[in-house]
Amino acid sequence: MKHHFGGAAAVAVAAVLLLSSCGGQSPRPGSSDSESWGTAPQQPPRTATTPSSSSPPVPSPSKPQPSETFTPEQLEAANTVIEYFRISDEVSSSLDADPQPLKDITTGQTQKMDMNELNDYRQHGQIQTGTTIVRIKGAADAKEENNLTVITVQTCTDTSKADVVDSKTGKSIFETGKRSMYLAWNIDVIKTGEGWKIGDATNDIDLGCHP
Repeated sequence: MKHHFGGAAAVAVAAVLLLSSCGGQSPRPGSSDSESWGTAPQQPPRTATTPSSSSPPVPSPSKPQPSETFTPEQLEAANTVIEYFRISDEVSSSLDADPQPLKDITTGQTQKMDMNELNDYRQHGQIQTGTTIVRIKGAADAKEENNLTVITVQTCTDTSKADVVDSKTGKSIFETGKRSMYLAWNIDVIKTGEGWKIGDATNDIDLGCHP
């Protein structure tokens, strides 16, 4: 079952898009209080150096970061997931926001569910506030389904800094302690003739989004 906020509509998100020399999407200016690979921080440029005999050896990372091991297509799929949550944030934070960008980046049941949830919130005068941290945990190998490339991206969302409120009163629609702050997602990202889109997605309650 796909849901946001442990049963509510689309979440806000602050995340830095994955950067890739292979054509990943560019970061949205001003977006990010996220950290770790999962939210794709920009890495400082690497320079090749030859250590002198007096310099201590530079330790190697204990394991490669996903940003170093992902294929170009996996990077594009991960970028699409982060962009999807950013758009969800933007569209859901105002009663007057244009929903078309959310429709454009989704397909199938996800598109239908997101539009239904958004319409329901707007009918009740509810908007979202705050931001959600998104962490990309991994990505499966690309597979072919119905002549389309599909990559399943593993993601964790932290909504502890986000909420859905009545637009008139500013009061949260959730009872204290009644919603899940962390969700572990498996999101199918589909490469279509119109670009990458969010397809089927499932999630489960998680204990936290750890790096």
